[in-house]
Amino acid sequence: MDKEGIKIIKVKDAKEGVEVCKKLLYEIVSKNTVLFLSGGSTPKTLYEVLAKEKKLKAGAVAMVDERCGKKLHDGSNELMIKNTHLLSFLRKLNTKFYPILQNEEITKTASNFDETVRFLFNYFAKSVAILGVGKDGHTAGIPVQDSKAIVQSKTDLVTIFDSFPGEFKERISLNFLGLSKLDQIIVMIFGEDKKQALKLMFKPGSIDEIPARFLTQKEIARKVTIVTDQEINE
Repeated sequence: MDKEGIKIIKVKDAKEGVEVCKKLLYEIVSKNTVLFLSGGSTPKTLYEVLAKEKKLKAGAVAMVDERCGKKLHDGSNELMIKNTHLLSFLRKLNTKFYPILQNEEITKTASNFDETVRFLFNYFAKSVAILGVGKDGHTAGIPVQDSKAIVQSKTDLVTIFDSFPGEFKERISLNFLGLSKLDQIIVMIFGEDKKQALKLMFKPGSIDEIPARFLTQKEIARKVTIVTDQEINE
């Protein structure tokens, strides 16, 4: 099924969705690919499966977004990924992992990661990302319009947000320009609590209000595959 140019794969539940996403990654990711990983709870099981099966062959792996603080702080996306054992698997393959946090000042951290992202896009022939969509319609670390960017220029690929809803208010994330550079985007949307966000995503309106609407833009939609257990009205 396609909707507004986006490929939609309907699954019966999150478990089947993880299997579908895993197979997609095995098909499209290779040694000439940089794979960007989102944080949050949705992709955790996928990362656990990838670590267990040991079939993923990426040129490099990086992060999409991070909750600011000390490196590997409780609640950090890097710690979540580490705890799935995916990083230890990557080390055995000598596959370079590029985290965001380096115990630097926040603006320096964002600047350094922006440079890293530019290097990865230039070095690898292909780029793929795993994204989710929050209940409020945010995607990656890009929050709804109530939050503001404190580092942003027209050429930045990475942005800091300092009023993200929830416990970790400061986030560093690929911004819309950074996401637009990706060649393929797999979006995992599971659970009844995401039904409204999915509906709003395809409803015309402001991207600032619902950041996930960015994925429905014509030039982006053709790169996007949504894997979901929720119904999407034609």
